[in-house]
Amino acid sequence: MAFEVTMPKWGLSMQEGRITQWLKNEGDYVEKGEPLVEVESEKIDGVVEAPSSGILARALFPVGAEVPVTQTIAVITEPGEAVPEIASPSPQAAVAPEAAATTAVAAGSTRTPTGPIVPATPVARRMAKEHGLELSGIQGSGPDGTITKDDVEKALADQSGAAPQPIQKVSFFSEGNRLDGLIYNPRDLAPGEKRAAVVLCAGYTYLKGMVMPDLAKALNAAGFVALIFDYRGFGESEGTRWRLIPQEQVTDVRAAVTFVSGQSHVDADKIGVLGLSLGGSNAITAAALDQRVGAVVAIEPMGDGERWLRSLRRHWEWDDFRAQLEKDRSQRALTGQSLRIDPLEIVLPDPGSRSFLEAVYEEFPQMKCDLPLETAQALVEYRPEAFVAQVAPRPLLLIHGNDDRLVPAEESASLFANAEGTKRLEILPGLGHFDWVAAGSPGFQQIANLAVEFLEENLPPK
Repeated sequence: MAFEVTMPKWGLSMQEGRITQWLKNEGDYVEKGEPLVEVESEKIDGVVEAPSSGILARALFPVGAEVPVTQTIAVITEPGEAVPEIASPSPQAAVAPEAAATTAVAAGSTRTPTGPIVPATPVARRMAKEHGLELSGIQGSGPDGTITKDDVEKALADQSGAAPQPIQKVSFFSEGNRLDGLIYNPRDLAPGEKRAAVVLCAGYTYLKGMVMPDLAKALNAAGFVALIFDYRGFGESEGTRWRLIPQEQVTDVRAAVTFVSGQSHVDADKIGVLGLSLGGSNAITAAALDQRVGAVVAIEPMGDGERWLRSLRRHWEWDDFRAQLEKDRSQRALTGQSLRIDPLEIVLPDPGSRSFLEAVYEEFPQMKCDLPLETAQALVEYRPEAFVAQVAPRPLLLIHGNDDRLVPAEESASLFANAEGTKRLEILPGLGHFDWVAAGSPGFQQIANLAVEFLEENLPPK
């Protein structure tokens, strides 16, 4: 049975997506859930996964095509199944034939999106599937170039030297919880080469698909391998749903460091961490506790959870908040249950941040969540600045906007004052907490450049 892969609709206002790269070639065998094509929209980048296992029989649009949501972009068939008739792409989404003829389906491919399926014997296809081999990369020795069992066996012998895919869907475990992630690999990564890697840490209630892919691509362009992932309980990761305890997230970051260090194309002696907001605080704490981390970049981090949450409230509001936390502490001891509330009742946003976050939740309902009040108690007790001195002698970069009204720049200044060894603080004028998150904006370019240049200097990728 043939399966049609359609352009997804990730946000309520998303009308079309742009294909940025095909991660598989026509004729390749794909597993259900395996990354198939990377797509970007106005507000989010993401990876479209194969809805079923089978052969990528047709990739209907080349890289660069703007395709309406729900439009069929690819067809997956059973091995040996005839390719069904597919309606022609809509005129507004199509690319000129001469452009399509020169566009690779995936990095390194020279076949057009409408090229022939790679011929292979059933045994060869099964073996390639079992070992995760791409048929397009195997030279066939059978009639008319058909790939045989012997060809697959030869390819397996050479597999250790094969370069990884541009984007790899991965999973790893942290305290028994399976965490969902993606590894972004540089395009110029040669077979057998090892590169420095950076683990990216998302912020408060954020998922790996927001902002993190854009930073991963900036790191790729500089030669780094990048790992993005969802913390336990968020996104597609396992764990108690929407349980946010910073100390547990730090454990997840350390598990991510362990996982990426074990990749065959990663230099385990060159691992960096980069985090945003609360993720920046987690990056600092993880590095302080884990000597394997070679460099740290923290963007808009907080250094003391109690000081930070108190700064967002008037005196009487803080007193009421602490009374609420004590009541919930007692309830947890008696019943094992914590009151669940809106995340914005824990981290009270300024008007600009509230407008931004409410727009995000409206556009991407999958990000809307509730949290236990236990999260607030854990944040109050969370003090990364008590650990930051332990990052030394490894280098630390702190980046903060001086107009940040959600996490004041004084938080980074305090972290800097408590840090030792090689440290650097960049306070950027005119920048608020969310002003820079749109890829391509001046703020994003400024922050990405600072982070990448710092990591290149202190953790050379090659």
